[in-house]
This record gives sequence, structure tokens and C-alpha cells, in this order.
Amino acid sequence: MTWTEGVVTRTPSTGEVKLPGSGVPYIAKQQVREQGTWVPTSLAANDPLRGQLTKEFGPSLKMLLAPHDREVARHATAKYIRLARVAVAEHPHRVYFVFPTPEGPRVLVLPSQKRTWQITAVVLGALALLALIARFAA
Repeated sequence: MTWTEGVVTRTPSTGEVKLPGSGVPYIAKQQVREQGTWVPTSLAANDPLRGQLTKEFGPSLKMLLAPHDREVARHATAKYIRLARVAVAEHPHRVYFVFPTPEGPRVLVLPSQKRTWQITAVVLGALALLALIARFAA
């Protein structure tokens, strides 16, 4: 009788996927990243992508999950969160972002892009005026 045994071990590699632009301001991304309740999902090469992942990330994930030469399969774990962006006509200079947290839904209020540009223009105008006053005072 002949007994042959072999064990193949391989340490999985971990990498991050470059996410497409989402149009969400940096402050909102940071708050959601730190306080949001993320839902993990497990993916393999032949699994259908979840609805939340299909639109923006589908092509990238399918390419990354495709097995290479001499590979049996690939597996990935992704986290996602649902984020609602709400603009209300009664408050045209505010944008509301709603996302789930362990305590319940959280609402983050940020200035709209138009309001941000207005504030930037006012600040730049004030700085230019101060520079002009300082130049004439000297």
C-alpha cells in the first residue's frame, strides 16, 4: 500500500479597488465611512452581483474576480452602504445626506455646491479687500 499526501497552502492577497467617483462631498464620505453601518457581502467569480454593486462597480469586480491561469477560483468580500442625497425646494442652499448608523438613520446637512461657491467668492473678495487696504495703509 502506498499513501501520498500533500497540502497546498497559499496566503491570500488583499488589495483595495479604486472606486469610481460618486459625486458625494468629502465631508459626507468621511462621516459615512466613520459612523455608517456597512453591510458586508461575499462574492465569487460565478456569483451574480448584488443590485447595489452592479451599476458602478460591476465591470471592475467581474474583471477582478475572473480566475487567472492555474487558479481554481477567486473570492472577494465587499462592504456597501445605502446613502440618500436629498435636495428640498424650500432649502435650496442645503443638501441632506441620510445614511444608516447603529443608532438609526443619521442626517448630515451640508451646504449645496452653489452655496459653497458663494461662500468661497465672499471669502476671496474679503481677502482681496484686506490686501488692498493693507497696501494703501503701508
